[in-house]
Amino acid sequence: MHPVLAAFPRRPLTLKPGRGSIGAWLMALLGLVLFGGFLALVAVQIVPEIRDDLAIRDAAVPAPQVRVTDGRCRSRMFLFQDCEVTLTWRGKDGQGSRKLSYMFVEPHMGSWSVIPMMDPARPGLVSTDLGLERLTNRMLTAAGGVVFAILLIGGLIVAATKGQGKAREVKALSGRPLEPVPVRFAGWGTGPSWRVQDERGATFEWPVRKKDKPFVIDAQRGMVLALRPTEGGAAFPLDEKLRFVTLSAEERARVRQAGGLPPT
Repeated sequence: MHPVLAAFPRRPLTLKPGRGSIGAWLMALLGLVLFGGFLALVAVQIVPEIRDDLAIRDAAVPAPQVRVTDGRCRSRMFLFQDCEVTLTWRGKDGQGSRKLSYMFVEPHMGSWSVIPMMDPARPGLVSTDLGLERLTNRMLTAAGGVVFAILLIGGLIVAATKGQGKAREVKALSGRPLEPVPVRFAGWGTGPSWRVQDERGATFEWPVRKKDKPFVIDAQRGMVLALRPTEGGAAFPLDEKLRFVTLSAEERARVRQAGGLPPT
């Protein structure tokens, strides 16, 4: 028997999740706010502008009576362009104005010039050559952004739900007689998390922090220390600092010394 296994106390132990679910839910909430706001922007502003440009693109002509009163573009990561243009005009019904927002993917090669455009049959639907020429690009960019936002929000919610489920599993193991066992470290998962495999080939995954390190008991074979119910079941890997289990100072020092680690 490995000295670490012999040094570990045989009694009911309280386990602690390597990474709680509260932080994951906060990240999911932040993602929902940020990317939910983007989805709202697309629905309220981007989609109506694309719809109007689709309606007039075949009949649009330069509109000398329309002026560009404000306009700017911001380039992100060289390829993603975000432009805002404000158009004003005076017609039979008085003065009108419209603020347009464009998002498209294109290498940033300097400033863009803007020519106001309009459909003579529908003078209220003013646009620009910049928007009309990149209409397909804008549509694909908006669609890609929507898909990315939905996938990201969904992924964050799934990760938070998974983390909460793992926390319940840890709570179910706590307070029971647990035995130390060697398990094979099977690598890092997403989240991040550790994957471990017991002697029967069963694999278990547990969320941890990026800075956590497993308690290695046989580096050559890739074996780490874990706790498992005496009657069998899920193997819960322990970290090098033994932060994932409640031990007395004497017990922690004895286990770490058996593993060739200095006491904490």
